Amino acid sequence: MGHALMLLIPLLFGLSAFFFALSLLPTKSALTDQLEVLKARDPLRRDPAEMALVQKLLPEERRAMISKQLIEAGWYTTTPAKFGMRMVGGAILGFVLTLLVWRIVNFPLGLLPVLLAAFTFVGGYSPFFALNRAMETRKAGIQKALPEFLDMVSATVQAGLALNSALGYAVEAVPGPLGDEIKEALSEIRLGRARAEALKAVGERTNHPALRNALRVMTQAERLGANIAKLLNDLAADARHQRLMLVEEMAAKLPVKMVFPMVLFMIPAIVTVIFGSVAANYFATPK
Repeated sequence: MGHALMLLIPLLFGLSAFFFALSLLPTKSALTDQLEVLKARDPLRRDPAEMALVQKLLPEERRAMISKQLIEAGWYTTTPAKFGMRMVGGAILGFVLTLLVWRIVNFPLGLLPVLLAAFTFVGGYSPFFALNRAMETRKAGIQKALPEFLDMVSATVQAGLALNSALGYAVEAVPGPLGDEIKEALSEIRLGRARAEALKAVGERTNHPALRNALRVMTQAERLGANIAKLLNDLAADARHQRLMLVEEMAAKLPVKMVFPMVLFMIPAIVTVIFGSVAANYFATPK
């Protein structure tokens, strides 16, 4: 039993490392592939890195949802199949680590199946934690840069530049996910895609309501001949207000988040300082 377990642990650990390494192999970005489709006019092009076995592990609806989340997180080089590999690798890694801890600590055998199921689930779900965190970070970066981006577009449009040139100047002032997305949209426009479609695709990829609304207003205002600069200034003011509200919301959540560190660390220390000397004097006093 023990000899077979010692052989099983390195085998599973190597299998987990294989899935993680396989998921990290470089592939073409979805945006790069989209630009190549615009060149070749071939909408049926497929990614050869997709594996049929991993695709069968995820239903079509699940793959579509994961694909949308990967795009929102900016993980354009990670396909749903590779994300599935990470899930499998994480589950195997959780299984192996549980066996290692059981081998070292030697806790009761009846507890082993429960811990194996729990840590295998946590390991398999861990890629979703990283994905959700990346989505939140990306949207926060877009929200932070959006007012400055709209101000820059408004100022350059007022200076007499066309909208494409104004967007080109604005992306230099807003490095980060927002600037990268607008650069990709400008690349698509240079390759012949309609500006309205390219900007709409930015809103769909980021799934950021404020950015999507700003790009839609920008496109419609130019089509209707409205004052783009004034509209963008109003949108920038709204974006700043939303950013301020998010900061206030985060500040309001801090007292709740501080409860657990205080209970775990500060309160025991305070109790020790207050009652420690009393207890020491009590036990040191001869009876």
